[in-house]
Amino acid sequence: MDIYRKKRPKEKLPPGRQPKWTPEFMEMVAKKVVEDGMTYRQAAKTFNVSAGSVSKWKQMYLANDMEYKSDKMVKTVSKDHQVYRLEEQVKDLKTEIGELYLENQMLKKALLTSQNTRKLNSSVITSENLDQFQEGVK
Repeated sequence: MDIYRKKRPKEKLPPGRQPKWTPEFMEMVAKKVVEDGMTYRQAAKTFNVSAGSVSKWKQMYLANDMEYKSDKMVKTVSKDHQVYRLEEQVKDLKTEIGELYLENQMLKKALLTSQNTRKLNSSVITSENLDQFQEGVK
């Protein structure tokens, strides 16, 4: 049994600050400005953002580029971290397979016991199996 666990490597954070607004929200605000003719100030006041942000979002919308720079940067995970994750996943799956195997064995044993009990109890005449015995009697 594997008791030793490797030390988990540190995951690197993505570069830059995470965006405050979602791309869908930015696109919606930019659409209001471009298609509905809303001014930067009106949009800024309505959606509680700065007019500069609205201007930038409009430029991004017109250029069909509604993702932040940090989203464009490739978020790579180191090979060590990928290997660690996969090893942990394999361990979890092996544990689950073992538990399911034991549960299956237990259910098979319970079924066999139930069938044996039924066979033993079928020789005793009860109100449930009385009809079986009365057919042969004249």
